[in-house]
Amino acid sequence: MKKKNPVDVMKDPFYADIMHRIETLIHERDEEAQRESLLELTDSNVKSAIRKALGFLTNKPPKMNPDVPREQWIGRIAIDLAGLSESLKSSQDLERKKYIQALLAVEDSLKTQREMAGHSRGYLDFLKRFIEKKRI
Repeated sequence: MKKKNPVDVMKDPFYADIMHRIETLIHERDEEAQRESLLELTDSNVKSAIRKALGFLTNKPPKMNPDVPREQWIGRIAIDLAGLSESLKSSQDLERKKYIQALLAVEDSLKTQREMAGHSRGYLDFLKRFIEKKRI
């Protein structure tokens, strides 16, 4: 299967809905981490969670370190992202490979927003603004 261009995926309404669900989940976990543990996650932490989720989805379980609070949150987000795939699969008959494409497009968006903002929470701040304004 040919890998889709992340920009094309982002413009496709089918994938945009999936990406919105992924990004909403990421935003919710970021908010929870700040409230519950006084921990501020970074874009790097989210990228790590996405990579770990991809490992789960491709049957290559990632290494996890539950002894470190930040790593607990990364692991939780990764597990939630992998679980979201199963939830969408049952409710929308979503193929795993299409969910993976959407997850890779989210990772690409993360890279872009982080570079544009020039700081470690550029993507997470972007999500906060746009989700709260209901623009994505």
